[in-house]
Amino acid sequence: MAILAHGRISEIGLERRDRRRSRVDRIYLAWLGGAAVSVCLVVFGIIGYIVYQGAPAISWQFLSSPPIEGMSGGGIWPMIRGSLLLMAGTMVLSLPLGILAGICLAEYADQRPVLRLMRACVTTLAGTPPIIYGLFGLAIFVLMFKFGVSLLAGWCTLTLFALPVIILSTETGIRQVPQTFIDGGLALGLTPWQTMRRIILPNAMSSILTGVVLAVSRAAGEATPILFTAGIYYYTGELQLNVQTAFAPVANLPYHLAEGYRQGTAIPEKIIWGTCLVLMLFILCLNLAAILLRTRARRRQQW
Repeated sequence: MAILAHGRISEIGLERRDRRRSRVDRIYLAWLGGAAVSVCLVVFGIIGYIVYQGAPAISWQFLSSPPIEGMSGGGIWPMIRGSLLLMAGTMVLSLPLGILAGICLAEYADQRPVLRLMRACVTTLAGTPPIIYGLFGLAIFVLMFKFGVSLLAGWCTLTLFALPVIILSTETGIRQVPQTFIDGGLALGLTPWQTMRRIILPNAMSSILTGVVLAVSRAAGEATPILFTAGIYYYTGELQLNVQTAFAPVANLPYHLAEGYRQGTAIPEKIIWGTCLVLMLFILCLNLAAILLRTRARRRQQW
């Protein structure tokens, strides 16, 4: 009888403990769910407000024509074109440099103190405020190298801004490739470079592509790195794509938006909100491209 009573008491204690744990789990779940819903409501509220304010300004004329009458009318085509040029040049310059540096860190950083220090520096640069890159670009590319306020100086500055994210995403993607894949390639007689090119990089491509597109989209929305290096607020002429274009300043969406707010009532509010909506959609498209590239690359992975 004593044994049965003791067993019954133990069973009751376990039931109470399970009920208490279940109650605590529900409380935590409700708290986390409420926090997630609150964040989503804030984000969608901001997006909805921008769409509400900016949608009336969007038209084909607004997207395809230059500004007129001191920015009191017309469109923002020169700014869209300048942003596309900045992003294209940034991707061309940062992609090979970032991937090669990421390969170097992933393969050799554990063996060399200098590369470990380099990894720490890259991690620090990934969190550096954009204004620091802008001032660095002004001091080095604009003044020291005498590029002037130009598209080339903007490319170099935005490349430095995007490189840390690309390097870290490349290193992470390479380290996620199973060691058995690498050992198998070496056992079959592949050289280290052939193993990297045929086995490691294809399986790390989802992480690399995601990092590249996210880095470029982040650079696309920043005004401060190009504030002192490439930006021009008001531009109405036709841009000629030649060598001289790289040494001329370029209008772009982030700087145009920031300067438009600074001008106050001189610029119609409808144009400012329309520019804001176009920039938001531009960055949203880049982020969606990153998601699609990552999904497609993961489907091709062998693990």
